[in-house]
This record gives sequence, C-alpha cells and structure tokens, in this order.
Amino acid sequence: MRTLVGGLGYRNLRDHSLGVAVTDRLAEREWPDGVLVEDVSYNPIAVVQRLQDQPVDRALVVAAIQRPGRAPGTIEAYRWDGALPDAERIQTAVAEAVTGVILLDNTLLVGRHFGGLPEEVLVVEVEPAVEEFGDEFSPVVAAAFDRVCELVSLLATDIEAARRLPEASLGGGRGVSRKVL
Repeated sequence: MRTLVGGLGYRNLRDHSLGVAVTDRLAEREWPDGVLVEDVSYNPIAVVQRLQDQPVDRALVVAAIQRPGRAPGTIEAYRWDGALPDAERIQTAVAEAVTGVILLDNTLLVGRHFGGLPEEVLVVEVEPAVEEFGDEFSPVVAAAFDRVCELVSLLATDIEAARRLPEASLGGGRGVSRKVL
C-alpha cells in the first residue's frame, strides 16, 4: 500500500506554515516502504498531475486552516467523505488554484474533481492563531506541533488507527463530528 503524507501551507506565514513544517520534520524519519512524505504546497492542478502520474492508495494531508468555532491550536483529524460542493464552488476552487492560492479545501476539491486523489483521504487540521509573515508559530500552535507530528506518523503507519477516525466533510458541514485532539 502506498501512502502519501502531504503537508500544505505557505512557508514563512507563521501558523499557516504548519503543514510544510510537519512534512519537513517527518521527512527526516525512516519510513516503511510505501510511505511517501512530501510538501504538496504547490498548485492543486500540479498535485492532481503528480498523483495521476504516481498514484497512491491513501493520502494523509496536514494543514493549518481556519474553521468557525474552533479555538486556536485545536487539532482535528478525520477521514474525508469526498463530498464535492456545487459546480460553482468547484469552479472557484479551480480559479483560486490557477492564481496560486494554496489551501487545504481547494487542493482536496480540485484533486477529487479531476480524479487525482485516492479514495481514502485522511485530514489533520490545526486551527491557526495568527496569519502574518514570520518564521515562528504562535505559542498555541507551537505547543501543538509535536502532537501533530506524532498523530500524522501514527495515521500514516497504523491502518486501524486511521479507520477509527470519524468520516466528515470539509469545513465540518452537515453536522458530522470530527476527532478533536
């Protein structure tokens, strides 16, 4: 089984650098055959092409993203249900992707729409506290960083732990619960 562990974010954008910082750290570890750890913070269309050229069986994506009602530093993990929004929202995601916007939701929506993602997609999100240029995380996200790395490592290598995650939609829609850690 091939698993892609992909970090999403912007380097030098404090808390929004979390995904790439996680994959930077995890890339230094020894991994079982079939586990690929990569920064996937490039155009979502290019992510689709990469996954079409080199398919994987599972994707585990980690990023900082703002969601209503969450406290900064909150870690949530879930199996994405793969549900796509209406055509207008998909078109907006594609347009934003073409202009260089790198966001978890856009990457997953574009990836699913164009058939680049595997059926199984796990998501680890962290609520950011700040969105400004800089090299350091906010204190609350810095305090969560090691836990996020360990969670991502566990989910990448333990299929049963991954299967225990709740299934949910992006943005927490439809009232589906997520695993808050």
